[in-house]
Parts: sequence; C-alpha cells; structure tokens
Amino acid sequence: MKLQEIIFKKPVKVLQVFRNINIYGKADKSFENRKGTMEWQSILSKSGYVSGDELFLPETFFDHNHPETGGIITLEDNNQTGKGNTPYLHSSKITGRNEEADSNRFFKTGSIAKLDIFEIKNELELFLKYDAYEVGIPERKNFKLCLLKPKVPVEIKINGKTDFSMTSGRQRVFKEQHYLFEYLGEYKYCKILKEPFAPMIKHVPEERKTVDLIKPLW
Repeated sequence: MKLQEIIFKKPVKVLQVFRNINIYGKADKSFENRKGTMEWQSILSKSGYVSGDELFLPETFFDHNHPETGGIITLEDNNQTGKGNTPYLHSSKITGRNEEADSNRFFKTGSIAKLDIFEIKNELELFLKYDAYEVGIPERKNFKLCLLKPKVPVEIKINGKTDFSMTSGRQRVFKEQHYLFEYLGEYKYCKILKEPFAPMIKHVPEERKTVDLIKPLW
C-alpha cells in the first residue's frame, strides 16, 4: 500500500534521541552490582525513522504538531530495560508522572528546544540545562556540550544522587543517565505510518563521541 506523503513548506531537521536511564538504591551503589545495566540494546521503536533519504512518521505525531513551516523533529526512544535498569518516564521528575517516552516532539524554527535536561539552540547547538530534581547532586554548570553534526553521534553521560523529596529524610536514590543524539539531516517531506504498523528495530551507533559528566557519588 502506498503511504500518504506530507510535503513541508520548509525542510525540517530530524534528530534521533536515545535514552538509557537507571535509578537505583544504596544496595546497588557498587559498580559490580550494576555491571551491564547501562549497556545499549537494540530498540523496538514506533517513534518514526529514516530509511534511505526518506522520513517516516507515525500519524499520531500530527495530532498536536504542525511542522509544515520548518523546525526540528525529534525521534525519541528508550533503551530496552535490563537487569536492575528502571524505565525512564518522559518529562517526569524522579517522583513524577507515569508517562513512558517512545515519541516525538516538534520545535519551531528560532525557538529554544527544551528536551529533558538539555536545550538545543542556534542550529543544533546542544547545551546542558542542569535540574537538581532530574540530575541530583553534585551540581553541574550549564554549558555548551557540542554542535550536533551529520554522521557524528554524541553520547552524554551524567549521574547524581538525591532524596525523593529533596527535603525529607527519605531513602537516598542514585540516577545514572546516558543520552545519545544523532542528527539525521534535513527532509522536505515525510511518509505517514498508520496503525497498525510494525515497530522498527533501531541500533545505537557504535562509533560516537562521548561527553562524560559522571562524578564520584561518595
């Protein structure tokens, strides 16, 4: 069956975002107890994909997004959970909403794209936007991480510790976060995926740059 196409008035930039996030307690503080939990796995995704020189997006993306005039589209996927790994909850605080991320976002041209603990500005410049609730301590300064370029995937690693309430004496938890950003290029149109459609198997690029913000959690 031929897929419906939508032609954009201006090309859109497409950014693949992979998340790998583990929340754990004091019992798993030792690296040996967590060994292997942050390894990237193959991901079954329904967030959309690029194949060849064509962009494919799920029909539901257009329920709330209107990318016809250009901007940035994100394809967001979570690493498949393994032993000891806790699924990340999209746009949540550490005690927040139960809303799993396997989705897309659209940011208009000229706007600051706020994505979890990051901001994307000025033609794909990636900045850290520190959030004590999302990262924990020790605090990091906000700064430019990199410029996202085609065929140069970038992995960001960061960790922290926090109490659930940040003020009460509740059990301390630790959080390790790995993100991978891959700029897939500009596209003048997309093809629409209507349900039911099979998930796409995605693989995290093995060749990538790494920005390591991991700190000792004493």
